Amino acid sequence: MTDLQSTIFVFVVLPLIFIAIWTYVFFYNRRIKARIKEIEGPQGHLDSVEAGIAAATAKRSARTAITR
Repeated sequence: MTDLQSTIFVFVVLPLIFIAIWTYVFFYNRRIKARIKEIEGPQGHLDSVEAGIAAATAKRSARTAITR
């Protein structure tokens, strides 16, 4: 590998990979948090998980039915 290639790899390719991974982690984490809030139910506590799952499933089914 020449000096130019190694410089490009270290200062361009590696930072882009790093940024891509952390961007994915950030957005995936936000999606998971939103899904947990959806499952927590109307009271917002984990003791109402069944109600939250039922509400999330109904909402998701309605959204899927609209798009089909």
